[in-house]
Amino acid sequence: MHAAGAFDRAEKSRQEDPQVIQQPLIKKPFLGLRKVFHVLTSSVVPLLYWYLPVYVSLEASRICVLILLLVALALFSLFDGARLLFPALNRLVMDRFSLLIRETERNKITGATFTCLSFLAVVFSFPREIAVTAMLFLALGDTAAEIAGKNWGCRKYHGRSLEGMAGFFIVAFPLAWIVMRDWPVAFVSAGMGALIEFFSIGIDDNLTVPVGSAISLWLILSFLQKI
Repeated sequence: MHAAGAFDRAEKSRQEDPQVIQQPLIKKPFLGLRKVFHVLTSSVVPLLYWYLPVYVSLEASRICVLILLLVALALFSLFDGARLLFPALNRLVMDRFSLLIRETERNKITGATFTCLSFLAVVFSFPREIAVTAMLFLALGDTAAEIAGKNWGCRKYHGRSLEGMAGFFIVAFPLAWIVMRDWPVAFVSAGMGALIEFFSIGIDDNLTVPVGSAISLWLILSFLQKI
């Protein structure tokens, strides 16, 4: 009885105390949709560049992919420019597409623009195998790193974790082997890609992972005299 009475008094006091604020339950958006969108859209270009030469020449496929990336880069740049120039438009976009755009990108260029720019750079500058591998590192390896880091990451370093780096490597290694058909090269390049993703601090990893991975892979193949 005394326990019940004490509980009733405490509950009544909590309800009457103006300092106690009952916050409504806030439903968090399904942020996984953004990762699914990232994987699907960023995988299109490397897969297209890999399989298109079956139907047309390698140079023709390279030109087609470059044109596609140039158009996409122009559209996303215009989109970001208009959004950042007009606050009302920016608010509308962030409200309507909050599942696809990070809150941290509200006042800066989105990852989609950086992705188009980095993909354009690697396709223009490197052989097909290197470009495809580097783009797949971003499309799938970076996604694996984020999933592993958020679910199992213990000790964080500027938002990164060793578990996330391991997730990147586990996905990137077989991808590199499928494209390069050389497991030592695949092993080293996947490790380099994981390190680049881990240390991409202050710079958008949509830019650093493809470009850095392509440069690393080119250096590895040059050292081994395989290109």
